[in-house]
Amino acid sequence: MDISVICVGIKHSGNLGAIARICDNYDVKNLILVSPECNVDEQAYERATHGRRFLDNIIIVSSILEVRKFVDYLIALSARKGGADSLSRYSNNIIEVSGNLANVSGSIGIVLGRENYGLSTSEVNECDILCHIPLPGDNPVLNISHAASLVLWELIRNKSIDEEVNHRIMTEKEHTALFKLLEQLLNYSWLPNQRHYGSIRSFQALLSRALVTQREANSIIGTFRSILKSFEEGVPDWKDEDDLAKES
Repeated sequence: MDISVICVGIKHSGNLGAIARICDNYDVKNLILVSPECNVDEQAYERATHGRRFLDNIIIVSSILEVRKFVDYLIALSARKGGADSLSRYSNNIIEVSGNLANVSGSIGIVLGRENYGLSTSEVNECDILCHIPLPGDNPVLNISHAASLVLWELIRNKSIDEEVNHRIMTEKEHTALFKLLEQLLNYSWLPNQRHYGSIRSFQALLSRALVTQREANSIIGTFRSILKSFEEGVPDWKDEDDLAKES
């Protein structure tokens, strides 16, 4: 499993340097910045120590959607969470999620928000799953470098060493194809258009928690395509197909 750290709108170069150092500690693949509000300056390099190579090779993009070019599965990290009925900000325990990730391979991205207010709801929605770090104290907010270190440790601690049990996680290409088909199918449903978004979000949350593999994704895509074709062209007479099979 390749792991990247993604910082959205990071404001302080000292924090950036500390995160670069942590990336070196955990052998992270990429450090990616989304619309940063600080420069890679001398302070960043001073804090990075052995992680300077991550600052030298930093990737800068303008949106979380662009990050999808580098990762298959995005984990949004935030101390702000909604209740069980919140589709957008229902938060999962990172300990449980990291356990589920133990036997999958692919590229994972940890998405960290701004130091002052974290990730917006729209940014969370662009990720696959929202997670929080369970803390016993009254203050659930950590410095972003500390939060990154805890999550990386959880992911690595649970990583399976048995390569035979690893399953390749669904890629962004498969994710896009699957949900494009779902949107098309909803147009044939009795569900009003204004409720399509909620249905899609629920389905996304379900598949994200399930950590769908490539094989499973392709099976679902094939099923959706068959259902869509049935709506558009009608259902074939399978009885005739069975009779032909018997005759042959």
